[in-house]
Amino acid sequence: MPDGIRVHRWIAVALVALSLAACGRAPSPPDAATAAAPAAAAPPIAATAAPIRETTRTVVPGDTLERIFRDEGLAPSELAALRADPDLRRRIDRIVPGDELRLRIDDGRLLAFERRLSATETLRAERAPDGSLRSELRVDPLEHSLRTTGAVIEGSLFQSADLAGISDTTAFKIAGIFRWDIDFVLDIRPGDRFDLTYETLSQDGVPVGDGELLAVQFINQGQTYRAVRWTPPGGTPDYFTPDGRSLRKAFLRAPLEFSRVSSRFNLYRRHPILNRMRAHRGVDYAAPIGTPVRAAGGGRVAFVGIKGGYGNVIEIVHPGGVRTVYGHLSRFSRGLRSGTVVEQGRVIGHVGMTGLATGPHLHYEYLQNGVHKDPQKVPLPKAEPVPARHMAAFRAHADPLLAGLDASVAAGRTAPAQTTASTGAL
Repeated sequence: MPDGIRVHRWIAVALVALSLAACGRAPSPPDAATAAAPAAAAPPIAATAAPIRETTRTVVPGDTLERIFRDEGLAPSELAALRADPDLRRRIDRIVPGDELRLRIDDGRLLAFERRLSATETLRAERAPDGSLRSELRVDPLEHSLRTTGAVIEGSLFQSADLAGISDTTAFKIAGIFRWDIDFVLDIRPGDRFDLTYETLSQDGVPVGDGELLAVQFINQGQTYRAVRWTPPGGTPDYFTPDGRSLRKAFLRAPLEFSRVSSRFNLYRRHPILNRMRAHRGVDYAAPIGTPVRAAGGGRVAFVGIKGGYGNVIEIVHPGGVRTVYGHLSRFSRGLRSGTVVEQGRVIGHVGMTGLATGPHLHYEYLQNGVHKDPQKVPLPKAEPVPARHMAAFRAHADPLLAGLDASVAAGRTAPAQTTASTGAL
């Protein structure tokens, strides 16, 4: 190979090596001027304000406004500002479990406070431009409509009411009205029928529940019972028969609701534990332990404690020589003792199985002048009727309602609902 060609080849190889070395070489350090230049400042992060917060608190046992405000991060001064208005303070200081409180908060500052006082009234306090909290009472009235309907009982009162679109609340009212005459455990039969006229309530067109039960008819084993709700002038609402007799009686037919009769009044019954003939001078109501037991009539407690086979027992003496006995209780109501005056319907104890009992039940006795009577059959004293001077007003109120029930019975089906601006005196 000529010398010239060899030289050119070595020069080419050297150039390629220098190029590769330049590519892999670490960057040179900055010169003094570059090192002295300050680093560019990073852009600042924009501060974000705490968002306005809305919260709803349901009051639980032990809650106070002070505790709720503290839990929500509000200073005591915020509660003091809310309570500065005496009228507002009166409406908010007494809170009870189940109440709902709505708060609007801006970075620890109360902007608005709302509490529903009733189905139609809402209290709202709102922060004004000057910093004070100003309150207002907002009223959203209920719309009242009347519904007349009826049903034939196939199973229980509640099952039949449900099929007719009637709420349990209204069904309970039916049982409560006739509880002096009908034992809704023992006396109900398939084929019995009930018809009723009652209020339905809505708010801004949205149904919110049932109102008062205005008139009701119950046909039980072929016997018809009718009742109309009426308020005597200067008196309180009550239910009366079409001829003005009060359905309220001095004694309830049964001292607990919707249980099962496990043993009837029987003077020749064989005792299930003693296995010998022993008169059963009362009625046994089988019910779960803890079921409330109510005083069948108003009176004075004569005995509360343990007595032989009765176990835990309460005895009450009533006017007219009547005494009632409630046996096998699991416990007594708090504060009940000999000499306590109780009103009809008050819870006095709870079902148990103390004493000679094969299972949880209430043993109930009714004595008239010391003689045991069948609680299911004894005639019960009646309350005062509509006074003669008010009969014309009562008839004017009752007749249209009773006519509606008659139409429902005749049709045998639900009558159309009718809207009314006012239900009148209930």
